[in-house]
This record gives sequence, C-alpha cells and structure tokens, in this order.
Amino acid sequence: MKFAQHLKKLKPHPRILSNDEELNEMKARLEDHKLESGIDFHHAWSKMLEIAESYVVEKEFTVVYPSCSVQLNIPLPLKQLEPVGDPPGYIDYPFWTMYSRAVEERISVLAWAYGMTKEKRFAEKVKEFLIALSSFTRWFEFPLRGAEGNLSNAHFTIGAAIGYDAILHTLSVTEKNRIKHAILTKGLQPFRIDFNNHDSHNIIVSKQVAMLIGSLAILDSDCQEEVKAYIFNSCTYISNYLDSRIKDPDIEGLLYLNVAAKHILMAVDTYHRSTGNAEFLQHPYFSFLPDIFIWSLGTGEKQSFVNFSDSFYSLDISYLMAIIASKNQNRIASWYVHKFSGNHLETLLHANNLPEPLEPEQYYENKCSNVFSTIGWALLRSGWKDHDHLLAFNSSQSAKDHNHFDQNNFILHVAGEWLISNPGYQDYVEGPRRDFTIGTIGHNSMLVNGNGQSLLGESRLVEWFTSEHYSFVSGEAAGAYDKSISQWERKVVHIDNSYYFILDNVVKENPDNVLSFLFHTTAQIYAGDKNLLPEMTTEKMHIRFIGEKASVSLYNCYPENSTKSVEQHKGAEEYGSYLQVVPQDKEQEQYMLTLLVPEASENEFAYSVTRNGSLFQLEVSRQDITDYILINEDRESMWQTSSNGEICVRGEQSWIAFQNVDNKLSKFSVINGKCLKLQENTIFQSSEEVNISAHINKIVAKIQLELTKTTQVWLKVPQPTVLLVNNEEQLVDYETEKGMLVLLLRPGKHEIELYN
Repeated sequence: MKFAQHLKKLKPHPRILSNDEELNEMKARLEDHKLESGIDFHHAWSKMLEIAESYVVEKEFTVVYPSCSVQLNIPLPLKQLEPVGDPPGYIDYPFWTMYSRAVEERISVLAWAYGMTKEKRFAEKVKEFLIALSSFTRWFEFPLRGAEGNLSNAHFTIGAAIGYDAILHTLSVTEKNRIKHAILTKGLQPFRIDFNNHDSHNIIVSKQVAMLIGSLAILDSDCQEEVKAYIFNSCTYISNYLDSRIKDPDIEGLLYLNVAAKHILMAVDTYHRSTGNAEFLQHPYFSFLPDIFIWSLGTGEKQSFVNFSDSFYSLDISYLMAIIASKNQNRIASWYVHKFSGNHLETLLHANNLPEPLEPEQYYENKCSNVFSTIGWALLRSGWKDHDHLLAFNSSQSAKDHNHFDQNNFILHVAGEWLISNPGYQDYVEGPRRDFTIGTIGHNSMLVNGNGQSLLGESRLVEWFTSEHYSFVSGEAAGAYDKSISQWERKVVHIDNSYYFILDNVVKENPDNVLSFLFHTTAQIYAGDKNLLPEMTTEKMHIRFIGEKASVSLYNCYPENSTKSVEQHKGAEEYGSYLQVVPQDKEQEQYMLTLLVPEASENEFAYSVTRNGSLFQLEVSRQDITDYILINEDRESMWQTSSNGEICVRGEQSWIAFQNVDNKLSKFSVINGKCLKLQENTIFQSSEEVNISAHINKIVAKIQLELTKTTQVWLKVPQPTVLLVNNEEQLVDYETEKGMLVLLLRPGKHEIELYN
C-alpha cells in the first residue's frame, strides 16, 4: 500500500471517531422515525445521551478489579493515579489498564455527544480530561518499564486523540499546543520501542493502533515529519498483522482476539475516514473475524461464547460486528447487530448503511459445523436456535501467555446452557485456583498418573470432515505431555445433528500408567436417580449432567472396566465438580469411547460396542433410527464388515443409518473410502478414496463429496430427472441395468442434488 500517497489526501477534522458527513447521516436517521432496519436508534441515542450527561456532572467514578477484589474511586477533575500497591500474590498489577480504559470511554462518549449536539458542556468536559492528561508526568504505569508491556499508554493516547480531534475548533492556541504536545511526547514517543516490532500480542496491537490514531489526530501540525514516521510504522505493522492472521496458528482465546480486532478495526476505520482509502477494510481477515465469533456463539437467545484460554462466556463484540456489517456489507455481522446489539452505543456510532441481516443457517447454507484448522479449533453444532447444541474442541499449536494447558479439550453448550464447561480466565495468584484455571485438571482433557500437560500448545488437528449430517475432527496432543505417552489422538464425531461420540486412543510408554479422563460441569450429576456429590463413585455406565434448562447424557461405552467418581479441586470448588473416568485395563495402547447425548431424556439410547484390535463398531438405536459406525483407529482405508454381516465398507470410518420402520437406508458417510455395500448391493463406489456424506430417499438425494484427485463415482439412486452439481445443472449419466448414477468429478468439494 502507498501510505505516503494516501496522506496527501488527508481529510479535515473531525476525522478520528466520526466526520461531519457521518454525524449528519446519524442526525437524519434520528429525524426519520421509521424502524425499517428493526433497530430503535432513538432508544440507543437516548441511552447514549443519558450516559454522556452523567459523565458531565459526575464528581468521581469507580474502577472495579474483580480478579483481585479491589475497587478504586477516582475523583474528578482527573489527576495522575498514585501507586496503589500490589494485591497479595501479584507483582506489578496493572491498575492503570482499567483506569485508562474508563477515561478513554468517557472522552469517546462525550466527544460524540458534542459532535451530535454541539452543546458546549460536552466539549468543556472533554477539554477538562485533555488538560488533566496533559499534566500527567507519563501515560504508562511503571516508570522502570516505560511503555513496555502495558495498555494504559494506548488507551490514554486513543482517548486524547479522539477528544482533541472532536473539539479542536473550540480550543485556544495555547490549549491546542499543550494537548498535541502531550499526545506526541507522552503518547507517541514512548511507542518508539515498538518500531519494527511485529509481535501479534494484544498489547503490541493496541500500542501500534494507538500510534496510528494519535498520529492522524495531530498530523497537520508543526511536527508533521516526525509524526509520519509513526504512521508509516503502524501502517506497515497493520498490513503485516492482517496478512499473518490468516495463516498464524496463535490464538489467545476470543477475549483477546476481540480486544486486538477491535483496536485493529478502530485503526483501519480511522485510516479510511482520514484518507479515504479503504484497502485495509477490504482485507480477507475481516471476513474471517465474524465467522469465528458466530461459529463460537452459544445457542439460544442469550449471547454466550466459547471460553477457551483466557476468556469469558460473555463478550461485547458489538463494535467489531457493527463496523464489519456497515463498512463491508457483511450480512452475518448485521444479523448479530440486529439480534444482540440493537441498543448498544457501537450500533448507533457505526450502523450507517447496515445490510439486510441473514440468519446463520441461511448465511452458511445449513452448514452447521466448521473447522478452523489453522488455529486448531473445531465447532460441531446442530444450529443456532434455542433448542440446538454446540461442541467446541481445541487441539492447537498456540503457546501464548493467555493459553492454557488444555489440549484435546472440549466444552458443550445445550439449549442456552454450558453443561460441560471450562473455568475460563486463569487466576494469576499462585495456589489451587491458579492450578485449576490454567492447568489440565480444570479442563475436559486427560491426566497421566495424576499429572497434566507440561507444555503449552504442541498439539494439532490431524484430520477433519464436515457435512450436513456427519462431521468429525481428530486432534493429537501427546506433545503437550512429558514422555509418559507417545500418542493421544482424540476423535470427536457428530452424528446426524443428534449426538456425539468421543474416541480416545492413547499409547502409553508404560502399560501401568494410569489415565484419567475429565468431564467438568456446574450442573447436577446423576447416575439413575442418585445425585452424585463430590467423592462419590458409581458403577453405572450412564451419567447425566442436569442443568437448569437442559441436560446431557454421558455413556461410558468402552472399556466396561473403568472407575467413575465425582471430584472437586480443593480450593477451587466454585468452578463446580467433574466426573473422572479411569480405565482399569493395563494396556499399552488404551482406548476409551464416550457417547454424549444433548437434551437427554429419561429414555436411554440403546448401544453396543465391539472391538477387534484397532477396529471399532458402535451400534446405536435412537428414536426411529439405528446407526452403525465402523472405525479403523489405525486411520487406514480397509475393508470392514459389520458384526451382522450386512454392511461391508472400504474406508477409514463410516456411518450408516437405517429407518427402523422398514429397515431402509436413510443416510450414510464414508471417510477416506472407496465402497459401501449393503447385503452385497453396492450403494457407493469410487475410483479413488473420497469423503462422502449422503441423504437419499425416493424423491431427492443430497450428497457432499471431498476429492483430492479427479475421481469417478457411482451411486445407487433412482434415476434422476434433474442433476445439480454445485448448483449447476448437469447431464445425467445413468447405468440403468445397475441402477447407478455415474459422476466424473474434479478435485475439491462438491454438492450434488438429485431430483426425481
């Protein structure tokens, strides 16, 4: 990108938080009392104006630090915060982070209220904050560290830039010079330590963004040449950051992804507003961002997110979604804004030109599972409606400060409730709470001889496939442990949007090593009618986690010889209990198979498991369907035959579903396979190994295929009158004598639809 040319077209003030055109558009929207978008802008504006007015008259504000049980009362006019002293167990606790964020928020709200109303009282309050900040000796908290490793410098710089830009024409020459000098010397100059620093850590992101916003605010001043160096450095960083985010495996959880993304979006939006150039905004990364949050969103009406690593179930992503919806016409981001953010300030600020919202099922064309292989996350779900469920799984290479020792870990959300849960954000005070929140013991993972993972990251997704009715993911996490195991492959399979099974394959260095598989919950744990409390055991194979609104059944299918107990981690009882399953077989290669049934009723699923070496067969009877699942844990394509002899499949894994009423084939999937036969009748055959998932009846058939080579495929279906391949009609090649449709397909993914 040609940054120097962009700056030649620099727009006049205001240009940071909003410009005159955007303010006029918002005023026009408020004068129009229609609610065509479905968002009540008048309510949002009234709420924002009420907040701004409260900021004008407040004499002090409170900053709460829940992680260390500290509350600070900040008197106004603002003065530099004196050292507070570290809470017990902490060193250099960053009190200024929340303190500076509260100041930035006040300046932003007041600046925007002034832009909309031109009422002097809002501008005067902004000026009060700016003059106070200018009198600080520094904008970073710890003198010996400077701007290294802290966020307050970024928040103060951004706040000062927004305020200066918004009320510039109300300031005297002396006031202008004092404030812009503070932005340069207290804000920008300490950031020089981050010139050419391309680390993706959220703190570095925040400082680079503040560097750009602060520079753009004071660019047309007498320090223009010095300021340009900060702009060029920051723009180079942002360009590299956006490119690297597409291929970088590091992720510190959704909380810090949101923090970094919000700052990056703030920077590129400001750059677009200041220069008129939209190249940053059009980067592919801003298509990925809404997707990872929407796929990680819980089910039901209440907003809740996957809390892997240092994160929380509750996140405010309104700014991110509003910007991407309005600037990039992203319809799934617009859906989120309409559903969850209608009354948020961010919606009012950034909801110009919102596109028509599109619900996830429509936007993703009924694709209910997705794998983000680069970051090692998989989201296997039935949908986004109230009654749906979501299982999130991680097996990642990321080894950042905010990651946990939690590889091959999963959590489960059912009908608006987390039934298999994670602790979320780590406790930084040494002791049992920290051990639990960051360690393997607090996650739905595995202990070896009572010990958890010793290395962050060191794991990866090894195989996956997603389709409308059959999806799976496999993660390998042995590298996160010491030398007590050489393999831990965990396979999670989602069957027909109905239930999951988890197959663990662990190779132990010593057959006597004891494996413990953990399932955490804040719900009640039942075995039959018995409520299992901590330190209680059960011999039952069927355990239920019963929450306030939903439940999940857990079947310990294999091996039958295992001990099951309910435990709590002493000193961390507030995080709930966990079911611990310990296989008793002394095998060097240990398997465990677990069935998870969301929204379980009192009527149990009927199941049976057979194993022959690495070959597993699981038969499940549910409602009106019987499922046969055949898996080769050696992950090789080979001939496998069901125990009743009626199913013969050549592949690595397969699922075949029959209707109980007439024993007719309903659906099937074959992974890395070439053939499926039922009672010697060939249902599917291919010239090369493929992944296939199919739903077939007399009227319509839908088939999803993944191919690595050009492949000929034969399918046993009634002769179709219409054949669609990737939504394009094709000529039908049908072998009448065999009753087989013949397809010749190129490498890639294909959606096949047949109509009779």
